[in-house]
Amino acid sequence: MGVYRRTDSRHKSKVWWISYMTGGCQHRETTGSTNKKVAEKLLALRKTQVLEERWSLPRSRTPQLGRQAQEFLMSKTHEKTRSRYQSSINNILRHFGENIRLSDITPESIFKFLQKRMVEGAGKATVNRDVATLSALMSQAKRMRLVSRNPCIDIGKLNERHDRRQAKPLSYDEEARVKQFSPEWLSVLITLLAETGLRVRKEALPLRWPDVLLDSEPFCIHVRESKSAAGLRTVWLTDYCKKVLVDWRKRFGPEFSPYVFPSPRIINAHITDYKTAWRIAARKAGLRDRRIYDLRASFASRANGCNASGLTVAHLLGHASTQILPTYVKAIDENTRALILALEMARNSQQVRGKSIQ
Repeated sequence: MGVYRRTDSRHKSKVWWISYMTGGCQHRETTGSTNKKVAEKLLALRKTQVLEERWSLPRSRTPQLGRQAQEFLMSKTHEKTRSRYQSSINNILRHFGENIRLSDITPESIFKFLQKRMVEGAGKATVNRDVATLSALMSQAKRMRLVSRNPCIDIGKLNERHDRRQAKPLSYDEEARVKQFSPEWLSVLITLLAETGLRVRKEALPLRWPDVLLDSEPFCIHVRESKSAAGLRTVWLTDYCKKVLVDWRKRFGPEFSPYVFPSPRIINAHITDYKTAWRIAARKAGLRDRRIYDLRASFASRANGCNASGLTVAHLLGHASTQILPTYVKAIDENTRALILALEMARNSQQVRGKSIQ
């Protein structure tokens, strides 16, 4: 590494070359000059560029945000991922504008974007996703040597946990109360969610009859559509859930519609509007504060109460790891009472044993 002389065929004389390391590789380039001081200055410049991660940057101005955003979205092959990023890109472009240069996006401007989104009423989780999308875009631009650094790394995440609504599992009694005030399709859906832990919108409602095996063992459901690759799985059915689905199939089976939950208005489509029906049933049951998504937490908590391992529960929920389980697994009153009763019985048994010894 350093400066050295060699014959340059173009100049037909000995000129100075420089050698330096970048990215773990040795890089050599000619200075085109016979002056050693010029070579030493260029070497110092290259070393500074490497140190500041500005090596090999284009000399022209950086591209505009709108153009780079389109290239960023085109690089995402998964349709759902691209759709998710598109939502945040719309918020980003609305604030910064399409014509701003990437090099003009600063930590200060990102912080102002964050504050504005909060004033607009966006939740902390949504704002974090918007900033994360911008960060992914800038990181891609950095790898392409369009910018020297990602300004988003100087922006900390908002704390979502304090504002995030905690899951509230339903007891068996509460589940039964909601079903009393539910239309038949919603009652079947509630049973399916509570007994399998399926995601309501992306897994349960789009379910098709060919993927529901009810006639011979193993009785299970093949999840073909999900939020992620980990969600594509086989879910086993309890006898209770199987019987409910069998009865439902007799009335609205494959002869009626390919979907387990057919739309009453659109032929060959499934139900999509479930929130209104759930909200009415939950209010009448005195459970106004519960969401239908709490049934997923109900399944996870009941499975945990049956001593299922964290890995098993994560697989049944369609998660790639066990890290998110605390969001779903909560203590259920029935399990807590059963534990207290068991402790009481253990104490009484120990006292009886002690008296017999005396």
